[in-house]
Amino acid sequence: MRLFRTIGLLAVLLMLPTRAALAQGDVVSTPPQPRVTPVSDYQLEKIGLDVVIDGQKAHCTLKYSLYNPGNSPIEVDFLAPLPEGGTVSGLTLFDGQKEMPGKVYDKDEAWQIYRDIVAKMKDPALLEYAGRDTYRARVFPVPPKGRQTLELNFDYLVPKNDGQVAFNFPLAGPMTLGRQLEQEVHVVVKDAPGLSGLYTPLAGAKIDHQPGRDAVVTYAAGKSAALDRFRLYFQTGAGPLGGLVLSHKPDQDDDGFFLFLADPALVPAENGPAKNVIFVLDKSGSMNGAKFTQARAALRFILERLDRRDSFDLVDYNGQVQSWKPELMDMSPENRKSALAYVDNLRSGGSTNIEEALKTAFKLVGDPSQPSYIIFLTDGQPTVGEQNEMKLAELAKKADPKGAARLFSFGVGFDVNSRLLDRLSGQAGGTSVFVDPDEDLEAKVSSFFSRLTSPALTRPKLTADRAINQVLPEAIPDIFTGQQVVVVGRYPAGGETTFTLTGKKGDQAESYKYQVRLADGPTPDGQFIAGLWAQRRIGELIDQIDLAGGTPNKELVEELVRLSKKYGILTPYTSFLALEDQPITREAELAPLAADNLSIMQETVGQSANAQRAAKSAMKNAPASAPAPSGVQSEFGGGISVPTQYSPSVKEMARLDKQVAAAPERNLSLPNQWAGQTFFFKNGQWQAENLSDDDLKNTTTIKQLSDEYFALAKKLKPEEMIWMTQKEPVVFNHDGINYLIEPAS
Repeated sequence: MRLFRTIGLLAVLLMLPTRAALAQGDVVSTPPQPRVTPVSDYQLEKIGLDVVIDGQKAHCTLKYSLYNPGNSPIEVDFLAPLPEGGTVSGLTLFDGQKEMPGKVYDKDEAWQIYRDIVAKMKDPALLEYAGRDTYRARVFPVPPKGRQTLELNFDYLVPKNDGQVAFNFPLAGPMTLGRQLEQEVHVVVKDAPGLSGLYTPLAGAKIDHQPGRDAVVTYAAGKSAALDRFRLYFQTGAGPLGGLVLSHKPDQDDDGFFLFLADPALVPAENGPAKNVIFVLDKSGSMNGAKFTQARAALRFILERLDRRDSFDLVDYNGQVQSWKPELMDMSPENRKSALAYVDNLRSGGSTNIEEALKTAFKLVGDPSQPSYIIFLTDGQPTVGEQNEMKLAELAKKADPKGAARLFSFGVGFDVNSRLLDRLSGQAGGTSVFVDPDEDLEAKVSSFFSRLTSPALTRPKLTADRAINQVLPEAIPDIFTGQQVVVVGRYPAGGETTFTLTGKKGDQAESYKYQVRLADGPTPDGQFIAGLWAQRRIGELIDQIDLAGGTPNKELVEELVRLSKKYGILTPYTSFLALEDQPITREAELAPLAADNLSIMQETVGQSANAQRAAKSAMKNAPASAPAPSGVQSEFGGGISVPTQYSPSVKEMARLDKQVAAAPERNLSLPNQWAGQTFFFKNGQWQAENLSDDDLKNTTTIKQLSDEYFALAKKLKPEEMIWMTQKEPVVFNHDGINYLIEPAS
């Protein structure tokens, strides 16, 4: 069997588990999909949410598009959960143009409604929505082969604390269970003094906010499982560099999590400092053809968009190194014209002298008061001069001892030493970008440079007057106008706190203060902050293991496994956690497996090497951690885009095949995040990751739909109801008791 080939492929392509598995002839079990609620024989085709937020008042219009596929009129029992944590008023429901009678039920009344429906219809899945304010109405008729649009309108007072507004709207509900549907969200936030820090953890959402204008947030998805909820956070009354701080402390005995967002959208671009830009272009023989044509076009793009206040130079190299000018030059019209002509005359050929190219580039770095950026492009490994990866990185570090320049590496094709580029960029405060042979190099470089046009704050540092720790990223990148920087970290104790962001704007020191209150306990839907921190920490751990080389550090591997298990964030090195017959309770057995898998990071050249380093970078810089739709969990967490061309190497396949040689068939099941806990499917049941072998042996068994079942459900928080509603057995701990929930049938 070659199941581990499937696992290796699924390490990045987890959105297509069944197809990948069938291609190998192996068995893959995906998490159970919710069942269709048998309220009536209708199809829910689309949900549309339109919102206008003015101050704290949100006017919401929620549209449901229903279709009756049958030959007779039908009645639909409309049930919709309402937003929590705010005040709902002025609620109306329209059937076409006709206002329909309906009623809002508070949590206690709604609980009894759901219990009665669940008991009558024998469908525990509906219980997920008990314990929440609910609107109910009966829709009749929906004509045969016809459509009906339901429109729910209401005003919602959005919670606000310390100038921070949190809009939290449930989308999934009894009407959406088990249904694939289209979804659209359109939110307008009316302009207000200091409006900034707009943030949503939903992957794929777009935020458009220009100074002095309303902000617009949009999201659209084709047929898919309904999103659980839509969340949007923003700040009002902020200073010139907007900010937002969210926090969550799920466990009193452990550190909490915070998210700090810096949003320089209000800093005019023309007020930003001038910058130095040095483009270093590989013109060796391997660059010949389309790659070199695209590289020159990308260079022309940069030259045509540099500001007149900027300084620049061009370095081109093969076996020899040349530069357009011996020193940085102003971007005058004459110099721009000369540089463009120089680019047009470049030709490829010869070997690759990376050592001298780097030394030349760092020598050109000019005025340290101006931000300096080196864009380094290569498609191969060094063949002239120093060729040792560690020594090259050390030489580059010595060439810029004060860290005056940020270096951004572009690796073109599969022949680059991807770990070398990571070393160079990482120690110089930049990032690495890997461009596949069939990708458009010009577009990749041009898109990247467009983000570097106007520095708003360079060399930023974040401190607080209350203890914070494990802040990620460890070195905050320069902040550019129109972009957001998201920093996550941990804190031991909540309370009033002042965050201070310092940095430079040109040669002028800048400091911004943000007074907030860090949470003393759990916050609504704050689990995503912990998940985002875990993603970044896992990326940092993999990066440290990678750059250290040799045998992986035991402590780092153990932390990687612990976080991967706790948060259900699978990596190519911890994918064995998804095997149903791999126990997760005996942690001492897991680290050696991960350490063995991590040996593939010794690969520095090739498609697999590039993909691994692109994937760890995606985790280190994770912008969001929205949970994936029900039943689907991306390996790198919701919202993280990873390379789709990743394919395990021959060496990796041989090693993984050897691990499972004694097992003819093994099932793979992806973890689920339910109410802030990770559940793995093991031995025919979903079990919480924090349970031990003894916990699994000492459980109180409760059958779904029994009196004991409803009594326990009444004690749970609304979001925890999902533990009680699965089609397979579920084991979890509540108030010190281990429960085994068995399906009703």
